[in-house]
Amino acid sequence: MIPLQQTIQFGKRSIPYILHESGSRKTLGIAVEDGQVIVTIPAGTNTRKYEQILLQKAPWILKQLAHFEEMRVTSRSLQFRSGEKLPYLGRYYRLKVRSEAVSVPTFRFFKGQFEAVVPLEASTEDYRNHLYPLYKEWIIQKGKRFAEKRINRFTQRLGKTPSDLSVRSMEKRWGSCTPQGRILLNWRIFLAPVSMVDYVLAHELAHLKEMNHTQAYWDTLRMLLPDYEERKEWLRLNGSQLYV
Repeated sequence: MIPLQQTIQFGKRSIPYILHESGSRKTLGIAVEDGQVIVTIPAGTNTRKYEQILLQKAPWILKQLAHFEEMRVTSRSLQFRSGEKLPYLGRYYRLKVRSEAVSVPTFRFFKGQFEAVVPLEASTEDYRNHLYPLYKEWIIQKGKRFAEKRINRFTQRLGKTPSDLSVRSMEKRWGSCTPQGRILLNWRIFLAPVSMVDYVLAHELAHLKEMNHTQAYWDTLRMLLPDYEERKEWLRLNGSQLYV
């Protein structure tokens, strides 16, 4: 079947999507990739049946499209100037920058927004160089505390705890688990929604029991997160947008 451009109507919103038919699928699959909705259905699926499912999933689809657009705009234009929005745990918070007679810049989160102070002589073109390292360090510190609280929901079911948990810069991974049982998380995962933090945590914690990717490992991960496949797919499609 040649992919078809289709549309469903949800309230006043028209949602365009590309429809694929697959002989290997047993269930309907929905993905939002680069701002485009892709629907894959099993061969011979009744049209009414999959459209009903799409309508049920419409709120989720619209949320993913809006999130992608916000990530796209942010990653393209973020210069750490007043009025821009910085991501943390899937939400975006306004940044307010003030120029004052200080020798070093400062950065904090206060009353629902990010606030920064830069030296008077700093030009707006230099704001990113001044503030990006401070924002990154803030994410690392806050992310570590958040993960340490979040991890308990998984360790209780798993019956194992990591020897340590740290947040750092990682080039090609969202996380890792060392043979010594230490969990490492990429700081950029804390730019994503909480559900993605949970996925990476569970993914690495499952290695405490199965240090491999055998079927036993995936069964362990499914026990921790029954919908891990959907979360894994979201991260595959949207992970490249988790930059500032």
